Amino acid sequence: MSDIDALITERLVPARKRVVDALIERHPHTYGFINRFLSGQENKLGIKVTDNEAVVGEYTFYLDGLYVKEVEKDRLDSELHLPIGVIRPYGIIEKDVLEKIANDEEAFKQDVLATARKYLPRVTIKFLR
Repeated sequence: MSDIDALITERLVPARKRVVDALIERHPHTYGFINRFLSGQENKLGIKVTDNEAVVGEYTFYLDGLYVKEVEKDRLDSELHLPIGVIRPYGIIEKDVLEKIANDEEAFKQDVLATARKYLPRVTIKFLR
């Protein structure tokens, strides 16, 4: 397993679960509604990880509501089912930014939106056809 695979599967995915659990505990109605709204769909998100702008990994996250139920490496796929239709966004992010995100779990638990705003300028969003 590569260091990027470990970063994603052993650090980021478990941290995301803990962050989602904390959000649902702190704001049960809001996040519980969003989680139920997204549950039961075949949603997936993709990310392309780069290191000095060279692609070093591609991942597909299979979602169950706000939770990640599975990660597939070496595959970039995305499909979000929304009331307006299906969109296929994926993110491109540098490895060093992922490492910083993994180290910022407590900030995400305290205020996910403010912490996410700190990292969003470093993420490029594109759409699959």
